[in-house]
Amino acid sequence: MIVELRGVGFVNKGAELMLHAMMDKVKSNYPDVVFAMEVNKASPLKKIWSLGIKAKTNVTIKRVPLNGIFGLLPAEIRSKLGWVMEDEIQVILDGSGFNYGDKWGAKRAGDRLADHLPGWKEKGKKVILLPQAFGPFTKADLIERMGIILNESDLIFARDRISLEFIQQIAKNHHQNKIHLAPDFTNLKAPVWPESKNQYANMLAIIPNQKMLETGNNALNQNYPEFLKHLIELAINRGQRPFFLIHESKHDKAIAAMVNSQLSKPIQIVEEEDPLVVKGIIGSCFAVITSRFHGLVSALSQSIPCLATGWSHKYEMLFEDYGYPEGLCQLQEEMVYYEGKLDLIVKEDLRIELIKKLNTASNRQKQLSNDMWQLVFNNINELV
Repeated sequence: MIVELRGVGFVNKGAELMLHAMMDKVKSNYPDVVFAMEVNKASPLKKIWSLGIKAKTNVTIKRVPLNGIFGLLPAEIRSKLGWVMEDEIQVILDGSGFNYGDKWGAKRAGDRLADHLPGWKEKGKKVILLPQAFGPFTKADLIERMGIILNESDLIFARDRISLEFIQQIAKNHHQNKIHLAPDFTNLKAPVWPESKNQYANMLAIIPNQKMLETGNNALNQNYPEFLKHLIELAINRGQRPFFLIHESKHDKAIAAMVNSQLSKPIQIVEEEDPLVVKGIIGSCFAVITSRFHGLVSALSQSIPCLATGWSHKYEMLFEDYGYPEGLCQLQEEMVYYEGKLDLIVKEDLRIELIKKLNTASNRQKQLSNDMWQLVFNNINELV
């Protein structure tokens, strides 16, 4: 069986972590599965091949379309060369973190799924949207594209209550039985521990996010670096050892450098290419303050005391899933507010209670993820 992985790639640690989590779980159920991906900026050919994934032939290299050339070769030869054709794929799994909603628009929804779905379904392919954030949907052209996705896909999983409501609002009655609620599935993927696990045991990871500078509120955007600076200084004054952990892109590192330039003593900036090691670093920390969604998932799912800021509803909903709404921080608050937030993750008695709470919630969320995968596999098994 050949399974195409869509909506994931190497553009950030979260997308790459989802890619690994998808491969790991599907491979455990179908040991002989072959994975395929499209070649694009987020998923360069060398990166795809480095994980043993086949590349789809629907690309053009030096103005030469490859489909026609590879179509002349036997499937066995194509496979050995690292390529598969569209018609050879039987299952499409979409692991987009947050790509369907007004922020992204109709074109993104069309390019990702809607424009391809009718043709895929004519050929009997299974198309499943794994847990992700959705909405809102207020634009007519986007709602039209989403109608195609709702009509033609086999299963759709929203990963939070608000996303589920957004999807249900535009879904017709006969769509409802394919729409489900399930958590982010990276909570099942085991981390890779850093060479010295104890290296970070007494340290507090600060994970910045350049999207916090791109919200619709300019005052909050400008306040974000100051927010990070305040929390770092408070943590240091309490005897903590904060460091920046870069979860994505040069832009996040630029934020770290900007904040460091305002500190009397700059703190360490840690960059790690392997997303599984990044998860391991998070899991070995004393505490985490993050603005990256999958940095938050990695902390909560490993019962690491954490705080977060967020630029969309998905952060608030994730804290809700773990019964820990007080973990979400607002910007532009008084210093006493941040002192209280910091207490939650560094004060020993509060930490102990929080870790217990997160451990119970994490076990529940992991069971829900396993339940989701069972629904996925039951659906895929209909192909056999």
